[in-house]
Amino acid sequence: MGDSRERRGAPTEVAADGGYPTVSVVIPYSERYTPREMLAEAEATVAAQSVPTELVVVDDVDTGPADARNAGLDRAETRYVAFLDADDLWEPDKLERQLDRMAETGAGLCVESDPMALDDFVYEVFVGDLHEVTSAMVVDTDRAGARFESDLRRGEDLLYALEAATEAGVCCCPDLFTRRRHGASMMSAGMAVDEYREQAKRFGYLVSQRVPQAQPYLSVYYNQLYTDLGLACHDAGDYERAVTLFARAVRISPHPFSVAYLARSALYRAVPFAP
Repeated sequence: MGDSRERRGAPTEVAADGGYPTVSVVIPYSERYTPREMLAEAEATVAAQSVPTELVVVDDVDTGPADARNAGLDRAETRYVAFLDADDLWEPDKLERQLDRMAETGAGLCVESDPMALDDFVYEVFVGDLHEVTSAMVVDTDRAGARFESDLRRGEDLLYALEAATEAGVCCCPDLFTRRRHGASMMSAGMAVDEYREQAKRFGYLVSQRVPQAQPYLSVYYNQLYTDLGLACHDAGDYERAVTLFARAVRISPHPFSVAYLARSALYRAVPFAP
């Protein structure tokens, strides 16, 4: 980052003088996806933080949230940067607890979760249940140089978290923010099966190339991917395609759920009137 960045001590000395460094808070925003009043509520939770903050709202996200977050990183004037989606809300002591935890552990990234080792974090983000990371992240940009991948419409935040964590270390705090959903949000908009598949495959490839610690879990990831795609096709009544996708999942890894879903879709394909 530029020379104008604020340098206030090493990670283990964040609160050594009884104070805290300013944290830049990057909020991508588009009125197309989030009502203006929800942005105002999110901004209020930033203003209520118990540490000093610099608010960076990136108004034009038509090219995608990855570009907006990268623009926020470029505009941030401080060493520590946090991300907040415009439809989410922070707990008032969120940043303070994260900075304290980063000082205790020396980690360059902090997210919301129960404490875990780096290998467990990689597993949970890549193939486990830790998917809500964006509004929980604080990153020390002196130690993590990761950027958001512009050509991803799915998983760009997870890829960023994996890269930053494996580069700079990761620590966790529970109960940092509240996720909100509404009808126009990007998350509720959905994605067609073919586009989802291509984006998910691109995400898996980039993780395999950039995060060596994730490579042992690649077969799990692709089994989950093709199983999820098969479920989407089955629910849409396309049993022929569902069978093809479940079969591919089973060939990658014969998980009992994938095998059971394959048998079910094969039955529905053979007996159209099956309940």
